[in-house]
Amino acid sequence: MSIYDDLVSILFKLPDGRSLEEYYKNILLVGKITTEDLQDEVTFPEAMVKKYADYDEVITDFKPTSQFALEANAIFSQKNNTQTTSQVMYVIVAKQQDSETLSVALDRAKDFDGRFAKVVPVSRTAEDIKAVADWCLTNDRFCDFVITDTEDVQAIVSNNYAYALFRKNATEPLASAVASTSTCGYFGGKDGSAQFTQLSGILPETYSGSEISEMKSANIAFYTNVSPIDGGQTDDFGYNWVIGSKMLGGELRQRQMIMHYIKKSMGLMALEFFNQKPVYDETGNNLLLTLAQKRFRSFQEYNLVIQDSKDKKGYDLKVVPIRTGSNSIMNTDVEAYNAKKFKLSGYYYDAIVGEKVDFLFYVDPTDEQINEILGEE
Repeated sequence: MSIYDDLVSILFKLPDGRSLEEYYKNILLVGKITTEDLQDEVTFPEAMVKKYADYDEVITDFKPTSQFALEANAIFSQKNNTQTTSQVMYVIVAKQQDSETLSVALDRAKDFDGRFAKVVPVSRTAEDIKAVADWCLTNDRFCDFVITDTEDVQAIVSNNYAYALFRKNATEPLASAVASTSTCGYFGGKDGSAQFTQLSGILPETYSGSEISEMKSANIAFYTNVSPIDGGQTDDFGYNWVIGSKMLGGELRQRQMIMHYIKKSMGLMALEFFNQKPVYDETGNNLLLTLAQKRFRSFQEYNLVIQDSKDKKGYDLKVVPIRTGSNSIMNTDVEAYNAKKFKLSGYYYDAIVGEKVDFLFYVDPTDEQINEILGEE
């Protein structure tokens, strides 16, 4: 055994599955920080990034009136954060310096700690929102943001990683509150879609029929009271709900999160698989199938994939034989065989709308794919 073998072994030592859960439980806030935001005699770290475990930590640095404090308070105060399976772990604050773009600030935050799946821009300007949404699309993250004008999303209408929420009051931390309700333990459940979610500390707004129609047609969500009775003083007959289940690009927000989670989780499975140095034969195939089945059982536990029933299986997995039979990799995919790639095929039924999703994995990540799995450049 060489020193190189030891190094590779160390590089591929992976934390257990909870690391991926944390990835979905952390939220990044990004924007410019001024002296007016910070408490007296507080200086933001030179790294321009800092993590906070609760609101009390936030207001040690930020004044309660700062937009960063308002956003953080909304994140930590949502009801689901009383449940250990779904609570937010950290709010990460990234400072954008006056002389740099938001993408530079976001890159720096990712290099500092890339364990965040959701980004909320503090700014409400269309240019800043587009910059953050574009970065999230490129970097495989989700962007939740508030707009005060429906025209502000015209430049990013096809983005299926961007979730827009309308608010007349520009300081309301509506997007942060919604981001907080869709952590790993919840985005496969009813709260994960955002639609019909009830928020703590956020008051509903009233909209005209034409305003609602405009927002729905543009896939823009909003927070309002839904009641069978119109008029003043009728809120008690209804519920305050987030209305709007789609990303700007038209895909269901919940389904996008499920697909994203499964992709990331299967990427981690591939690393775990190769960390065990599998032999390129049916023994390796059986190990791959065992690891994949374990992952998909966890997807069912999280309500990402439907449960098995007498009439329908939630998922089905098969490894393609390597050398045996006419359908083996050796006989049907010479390029994959020469590269010693394993192949895993199957399907699953999405727990949200029950649609069948077919897939085929070539399990042999290149260096570039490993970096993508880990969220690195």
